[in-house]
Amino acid sequence: MVDLKGKKALITGASSGFGADFADILAKKGMDLIVTARREDKLNELKEKIVEKYGVNVRVIVMDLTGFDAAEKLYAEVKDENIDMLINNAGYGMYGWFERQDAAALNKMVQLNVVSAFVLANLFAKDFSAKNSGWILNTASFAAFNPTPFYAVYGATKAFLMNFSVALRTELKKQGKNVCVTALCPGFTDTEFVQTANQKRSKLLEMIIGRSYPAAVEAVNALLKNKPIVMPRLMNRFAALFLRFLPRSVAAEAAFMSIRDKE
Repeated sequence: MVDLKGKKALITGASSGFGADFADILAKKGMDLIVTARREDKLNELKEKIVEKYGVNVRVIVMDLTGFDAAEKLYAEVKDENIDMLINNAGYGMYGWFERQDAAALNKMVQLNVVSAFVLANLFAKDFSAKNSGWILNTASFAAFNPTPFYAVYGATKAFLMNFSVALRTELKKQGKNVCVTALCPGFTDTEFVQTANQKRSKLLEMIIGRSYPAAVEAVNALLKNKPIVMPRLMNRFAALFLRFLPRSVAAEAAFMSIRDKE
């Protein structure tokens, strides 16, 4: 059992969903927290709740993490805080036909999902390697395993994040570094994701959607055991295994039929 009491975690995208769940789970284990997102009111509510429940220290940083400079700015804000764990959770999706989407908006999503994540991982991997201790959890997605029509760019960002996480973990392991890296790859989960992505919650989606808190618990446990990938729920693991044996074009067709909103 890893003792996290008195250690400190930085959680991005902490205002709701998985981010807020991670804050609760880690605070329960005795970790002090730095939580960041764009919505100051949500972060302050989270801080009040966490402090009241667990008595740990919580620092709020309100910031839009879109892009390289933003990630560097956040690191500069916290580099002297002796961070022990990075939870790279900030990100969102955009649902729709690719050619009907706005390129500038897609670029902003890529900047957040990919650029800010690998910049923060790079900066903290240096620190964690130097002290030979640390944990990095990157929130990817089930979409990382399959071409995903209507989430074409989002799915690609999550494929990047998953493969990047496993590669980084391998590099650190081969150097004998005591630094753990895990990619969380959940399926559809009952967070703000679907609403933010502007996707309708179909009857099928309502049937398969999972809860975020148990998935977050599973993710933290996997991170502490230095597992490369964690995919909550047996249904998701079975589907991912099944898709591995299909040609990518067929898998994409299957995803198209399951995700498409009726027009």
